[in-house]
Amino acid sequence: MTDANARARIRNIIDSETTAYFSDTELDEFMKMATDEFWQQYYMAFETNQDNRDKLEKLVTYEEKDISDESPYNVGNLSYTYGRLLSVYVKDSPKVNIKVIQIGDISSYLNDPFNKADASNPVIYFSGGNLVSIGFNSITKIVITYLQYTTDFTDLSSITHEEVCQIAARKVLATLGDARYNAVQTEITERRV
Repeated sequence: MTDANARARIRNIIDSETTAYFSDTELDEFMKMATDEFWQQYYMAFETNQDNRDKLEKLVTYEEKDISDESPYNVGNLSYTYGRLLSVYVKDSPKVNIKVIQIGDISSYLNDPFNKADASNPVIYFSGGNLVSIGFNSITKIVITYLQYTTDFTDLSSITHEEVCQIAARKVLATLGDARYNAVQTEITERRV
């Protein structure tokens, strides 16, 4: 679906003689908000079932990076594209999974003798725009799998475009205070039960 097709679909959904007219630019902003809502909804449940994974499958990205404890990988301005780290592992033998931790868990991997991070039990975390590792004494090639963030619905699989248009139309109706918004919300709630 193109941008023009999406705008036409939204206009078709909200069509009423009492509905205000929205410019293409305004509808594009609603599409961005709808895409963000769609991404947030399915990213939260990404690993729960195949349907959720299929809806975001075009956003699953793989990158190979060199990292060591002394030279963290600087993601800089790209840190926002790392919507959700799915997995990290060592590319070369031995292929070891790298545990992704929160910054608050660092002390347990530095001080706990049963959990101490090393080459066979490495960990990684985000800190100040860097992807920092614990457990690698030398430069190691890792593979990062992540769910890329987007607000552009064309980055999503075509099977999701109708759902994003429905979300955008719902947002337009909510903005207008249209009575149809409540009916749509009731229908969505009934579907989720």
